[in-house]
Amino acid sequence: MFGILEAVSYLAALLLYLTPAIVADMRSRDDAFAITIVNVLLGWTIVGWIAAFVWARHPVSERRLSRAAKSTRRAIAKMTIGALVARSRRRRVA
Repeated sequence: MFGILEAVSYLAALLLYLTPAIVADMRSRDDAFAITIVNVLLGWTIVGWIAAFVWARHPVSERRLSRAAKSTRRAIAKMTIGALVARSRRRRVA
């Protein structure tokens, strides 16, 4: 009887430990694997477990994603324009 109770308590502790990963998977998050990795590696700290749980529960905002995509496009455009200007200056000198 004690062995069964011990096994059930270990299973309950494991499920509690992996709750952020389970929540992320149930919510079909695209970054569920990353949340699981953070949960497994840093979940033994209270801060790591809370961070993974908050991350799993936090909704993904389409507006934030579009802003990130726009800023990435701008950064790439600035680098491209900078490279073109530098190339034209080198050609002008030569």
